[in-house]
Amino acid sequence: MNRIAQGLTLVLLGAAALTSTVPTDLYLNWVKPGFGPFLIAAGVVMVLLGVLVIVAELRGGDQALDQEDVVPSGAAAAGDDGPARSELDHAAAEYAGHTGDGHGHDHERAPGVAWLLLLPVLAVFVVAPPALGSYTVESTGGSSGPPPRDENGSSRFTDNLSEAAPGEVVELDVQQFVMRAWVDEERELADREVELTGFAVPTEDGEGWYLARLQMACCAADAVVNKVLITDHPAPEADTWWKVRGTWVEPEGELYDASEHEIDTSSVEAVTDPPDPYE
Repeated sequence: MNRIAQGLTLVLLGAAALTSTVPTDLYLNWVKPGFGPFLIAAGVVMVLLGVLVIVAELRGGDQALDQEDVVPSGAAAAGDDGPARSELDHAAAEYAGHTGDGHGHDHERAPGVAWLLLLPVLAVFVVAPPALGSYTVESTGGSSGPPPRDENGSSRFTDNLSEAAPGEVVELDVQQFVMRAWVDEERELADREVELTGFAVPTEDGEGWYLARLQMACCAADAVVNKVLITDHPAPEADTWWKVRGTWVEPEGELYDASEHEIDTSSVEAVTDPPDPYE
C-alpha cells in the first residue's frame, strides 16, 4: 500500500503540472512562459511513472497471494515434525507481534501515514497558489536598484521612449519606467506622458499608493519589485490592477540618489488581471 500511495502522489503531481499548463495559463503565476513545455513533459513523465508504480504493486500483491495458496504450510511442509514446527512458528509469530520485532506491526501503521502524502497534492487542485502581489512588495521593501553602469558611466537598457513621436503617449513596463528614471540624466522622460500597467500597493504611511509590477528572471522565487509612487489619486484596493497615464515627477539632485520614483497622473483606469502578471 505504501507504493500505491507513492504512485498516486506521482500521478496527482503530474496531473497538477498538466492541468496548469495545457487548458489554462495558471502556470504563469509561478514561472515564465518559456517553461510551459518543460512542465508538460515533466507532468507526462510523472503520470506514467505513477501508473507504472501502481500497476507493479498490484501485480506484486496478486503474485504474493498466489504463492501463499500454492506453498504448503505447517505439517505438510514439515513431514513428521509438522505439528511441532507449526507450534514453534505460531509462537515465534506471536512473540514478534507483541515485542514489535516483526514487520507486521510496522506495516499496519505505515500505509495510514503514507496516505497523508496525498493531502498537500490534493490541496493544489482545491486552492491553487495565486501570483505574487502586494504582500510581496510590502515585505520586500524598496524597489529594484538602478541598472549597472559600464566603463563609460552609461547604463544600457531598452525601451521605446526614444522612438516615440513628440506628444505621443508612450507605453512602458513599470520596470522600464523605473530604469529610465534612475539614469535619465538628459531628462528625456520629463514632460512625456507615459502609460503604465500594474497592481495597487498601499504605502506604509497611508499617503498615496504604489503602482507595482514584479520582474521575474526564472520563477516567482527570484521576483524583483518595481514600483511607482502615486499621491494625486485616491488609493484603490490592494492587488487590483490599473492602467495609469501621467508624467514623471523629476527628483531633485542626482537621479541615482532618489529613493523612489513618482508620477503625476492624468488618468487612472481599472483593468482586468493580465494572463501573465510578471514582467
